[in-house]
Amino acid sequence: MPTQLDMYKARQAEIVREYDGQIIAVKDGEVLGAYPSKTEALDAMCERFTPGEFMIIKCTPGDEEYTLRFRSRMMFVSKASLETPRAIPI
Repeated sequence: MPTQLDMYKARQAEIVREYDGQIIAVKDGEVLGAYPSKTEALDAMCERFTPGEFMIIKCTPGDEEYTLRFRSRMMFVSKASLETPRAIPI
């Protein structure tokens, strides 16, 4: 069963053409409204639906609004690379 996000992503390009940069409420792949803030969108949608039946998102191209990226300065080395014999200069 597709989620609200799956349905949004399937129509994202089409939705962005009309609502780019706006906060929108989406249910079953359909935009139910555009709002000035996520708080106002949540208030309006909770009057009509149970939380979890809709999604509120800032409408933008790409995946920045629904993807988390984590960066680290750590370097991960595989165990195999540690066991590789190396010549040590004398």
